[in-house]
Amino acid sequence: MKKLWNVVALIAVLAMVTGCSLTGGTEPAKPAEDVVKEAMTNLSKVTSGTYELAMKGDVVGAEGQTPANASFNGTIGGLFDNKNPKTPQFTMKLAGDMSVDGGAAENIDVELRMNTTDLFVNLVKLPDLGEAVPKEMLAAFTGKWWQIAIPAGAFEGLPVTGGDEATMTPEQKALKDLVENTKFFTDLKYEGNESVGGEDCYHYVGKLDKEAVKTFVTEAGKLQGQIMAEAELAELDKVLAATEAPVDLWVGVESMTMKKFGTKLAITPEGQGSMNLEFSFTMSDLNKEMTVEVPAGATLFDPAMLFGGAMPTDVPAL
Repeated sequence: MKKLWNVVALIAVLAMVTGCSLTGGTEPAKPAEDVVKEAMTNLSKVTSGTYELAMKGDVVGAEGQTPANASFNGTIGGLFDNKNPKTPQFTMKLAGDMSVDGGAAENIDVELRMNTTDLFVNLVKLPDLGEAVPKEMLAAFTGKWWQIAIPAGAFEGLPVTGGDEATMTPEQKALKDLVENTKFFTDLKYEGNESVGGEDCYHYVGKLDKEAVKTFVTEAGKLQGQIMAEAELAELDKVLAATEAPVDLWVGVESMTMKKFGTKLAITPEGQGSMNLEFSFTMSDLNKEMTVEVPAGATLFDPAMLFGGAMPTDVPAL
């Protein structure tokens, strides 16, 4: 099911780089395709904000695969600041639950914060991983903040599309251009205006353009030096042919930026199991000043702890 998951991840990335009340409104004079394309282009210029991803779904494995099925429900939210692509900052809180093969739901609660120098991790609650990771080991790492230093230059060269083009590498600039010039959605229709994150938005419905997705995947791979083999392209075609992805898009009237993306994704490739996924991604506070709060009293993390080294002791954060 690797390719199935890759396509889901791609659509989620599109949402990342792409509360509602009815307010009426008038359809824009420009065609829906042009409005959405402008919104995607402006989205690539967003360098900070807050986000929330709500996701739920179920996965059924291919015959004989273990586990046979799983269901999940959760949210991911926080803030991001990519004004300087070499030192991005963000926070993320993941909370949700998952059940496997009809068993009891396992909860997960994880929080991350990253400023310009350190990554802070709090494994508030983790699911029971069975014999793979003993409970005693998990207990030593959960319920407290850990501090991990970020090596200098760790983010240079990553395919970040936001920010000032003057600070981008040629590969980042090429990826940004590819995103802006790809029309990922088709059959777009205006549905009315709604408020999202405090901004009046044009609401459109449509569906994912499968050919555009395929072209984007192959061209983005080339930019990173990865050429898809014929067998991989055939497998991608098979997954896309078995995919149904109606979409809802909300474009800010004032910002002309994609504020919210939603889809109910169904992937049923023959012989590879199936996936049903419903998610929505919302962005607010676009380009506003963001501050990552450093947790007090974090413990410095020593990788030796994972390989039979001394158990952690509390060391104040710098």
